[in-house]
Amino acid sequence: MNVKNFVIVGGGIAGLSAIKAIREENKSASVLWVNNEDRIPYKRTKINKHIAKGFSKDEFALIDHHWLADQHVELLYDKVEQINTTKHVLTFNHSGSIKYNKLIIATGKIPKHFYVDGLTENIVHQVHTARQVENIVRSTAKSKRYLVIGAGVEGVETAEQLIKLGKEVTLIERNSMVLKRFLTPKFAHMLEKSILNAGINLRLGITQLAYKQSKSGTSLMTIDGQEHQVDTIISTIGYLPNTKLAIDAHIKCNTGIMVNEHLETSAPDVYAAGDVAEHPLGQITGLWHAAEHQGRLAGLNACGKQLKLQLKPFRMKTDVFGEFYFSVLPPNNKLSLIEEEMGDSRRDMYFNNDKIEALLMKNDKSRAKIYQQALMEKWSLEKIRKEIPL
Repeated sequence: MNVKNFVIVGGGIAGLSAIKAIREENKSASVLWVNNEDRIPYKRTKINKHIAKGFSKDEFALIDHHWLADQHVELLYDKVEQINTTKHVLTFNHSGSIKYNKLIIATGKIPKHFYVDGLTENIVHQVHTARQVENIVRSTAKSKRYLVIGAGVEGVETAEQLIKLGKEVTLIERNSMVLKRFLTPKFAHMLEKSILNAGINLRLGITQLAYKQSKSGTSLMTIDGQEHQVDTIISTIGYLPNTKLAIDAHIKCNTGIMVNEHLETSAPDVYAAGDVAEHPLGQITGLWHAAEHQGRLAGLNACGKQLKLQLKPFRMKTDVFGEFYFSVLPPNNKLSLIEEEMGDSRRDMYFNNDKIEALLMKNDKSRAKIYQQALMEKWSLEKIRKEIPL
């Protein structure tokens, strides 16, 4: 049976970062990267932001085949069906089995299922993979009325793209505000005004949904008692860690794959990183740069290092309706809040003993990396006002 020194399962940024870290430490070890999508690994956060414009198959590729060849990385387009952690064996859907010395699981997340009586999953679109978004792009040739379910980051971005195409868009959310995971009510209200001004029918605090088809085949969604005709339904209600492989292999999981501070799982020589990993205090990060950071650490530790993960304050950012939002929410209400604004720019800064711990910012996109640096290094208010004056 073929043996690989390192196998990375998952075609996202955590997997790529792990490979780059492995190659820093070991130039000659055999590396297999397993990707179960239909194209070279790509930047997933780009795809739903380009529904209006469209995109080519490899437009958002993270690397190219020349890079893979230069780094002596084998990319396998297949699905892992089983992990035998005792024998260190992976079994694939189409490619037989191999043995591994070290395994990094970076399978990311999968969309939550959206359930409404009478509505089958095959007519609900998702925006998680490039192929799913391509299906939405194709739908725009015929569909006029869109229902987007879930007003998180992806839901708002998707609604904006559809309104750019002149579609009728209804955006619904069970919570009382948009982007509840990332914004305070103050900043959410600013964004909600922009959503409404763009012509989107925004409905918050939704409690009841019902679906049926008319005799003519028209889809009808009743939203808190009001009936809406819809041509296409898109679900953006959130994600769960993609733990099926780990569960089937009896690797300890809770919501995600449970890892220690070195990103080791309960199975020997198996690591987990990115959106699939659940950290010792129960955290699941779910952000691009957090996955990138964890992938690198997992790769280095798989090479024999014993580096400890420190969860850093990575930010959410989104650029919609001509406005830019940046957010690292405060962990509690015990921090001191400083609110500042100048023109259309806003920032709410949260301090603990004059060290910044959290920040929400609007419309200062060009300095977003400096704000990220300030959070990482815990700048004082004086230093922020000196280095990033409004």
